[in-house]
Amino acid sequence: MVMGGAGSQRASLAARRLFALIEERFGGISALIDKGSKAEVIRRDDGVLCSSDLLRLSKHDATALHVKNFYDPAAAAEIGRALAAEARAGLGRNWKVSTSRGLESSDVATLGAHPPYNVACSSGRPEDIDSYFEGVQKEFSHRRATQIKGAVGENNFITQPRLWPMDKLRLELDEAWPGGAGLARETEGSKRPFGGGLPRVMAGPTRWQRGFIHVDELAPLSEVRGLFSANIYLQLPCSSESDEGDLHIWPLGVRSRWDWYKNAILLSGLTSQDAEMQVRLRSDLGTPKVVKVEPGDLVLLCVQRPHAAVGFRNGTRVSLQCFVQYNGPEKRLLVEC
Repeated sequence: MVMGGAGSQRASLAARRLFALIEERFGGISALIDKGSKAEVIRRDDGVLCSSDLLRLSKHDATALHVKNFYDPAAAAEIGRALAAEARAGLGRNWKVSTSRGLESSDVATLGAHPPYNVACSSGRPEDIDSYFEGVQKEFSHRRATQIKGAVGENNFITQPRLWPMDKLRLELDEAWPGGAGLARETEGSKRPFGGGLPRVMAGPTRWQRGFIHVDELAPLSEVRGLFSANIYLQLPCSSESDEGDLHIWPLGVRSRWDWYKNAILLSGLTSQDAEMQVRLRSDLGTPKVVKVEPGDLVLLCVQRPHAAVGFRNGTRVSLQCFVQYNGPEKRLLVEC
């Protein structure tokens, strides 16, 4: 076992040296930074998800889609306050991020009846997977059971179910996308549905002051498949009013395996919480696209592009997030968490 481990370590070091030589001779990501429409952050001020915008984003003819007032701002802020209070009461769990070293702690806590799927399956225990899918159903029921008051006449009120922001997103994706949209499901067995999104809470001071640059999937961009994230913002720290904004996205367009191999050492830093590599990434990637959001705003982006939630010293940022699998313009979009 010791010899096998030593041999594996030598092979890993040899591979790293090879990639370092390739990067030294052929590397350089400045030529891979998208320009023009491909680097655009599409902004819509009417609160509407538009088919043409989604198609542009899916084909990487845009870097992100920012929909202002997707959810009513006052209602979003109210949900944000309630979720922030839950987090302060100790009901959150750390959102572990998948890195080259396995799962590591992040600046983000999640709320809800289940963890993210990558955390649930990391133990390899079937009972943890079953617990995840059971929690998914509980989470749906809990969020939809919340009642809000509505006025009827001058002095009469009724309570009615609230449309949860992630349910609204899924409905409107289904309406806007040519192939429709819905929850991803297991491919075998009972074909249980995956989660439709979870609350994310960041409380200051954050570990990464300018944000942790990362990707959620390390793969070349493709026009027929990809992984996207959707974030609906509910509450923001006071520092979000600064020029740094709330979200940084770099329009890096790695579109082939050769592009990846030429810059493998640098790009591998996008899956490692390493302070020195973060400095190099920020230098080599150049100026990011800065997105400033308000409660109720929706941002969709391809998580194969480098991005970072901007850090802050005081306050709390609350959002709802899900992932969206894209498998071609005629295929159904699959929502998961």
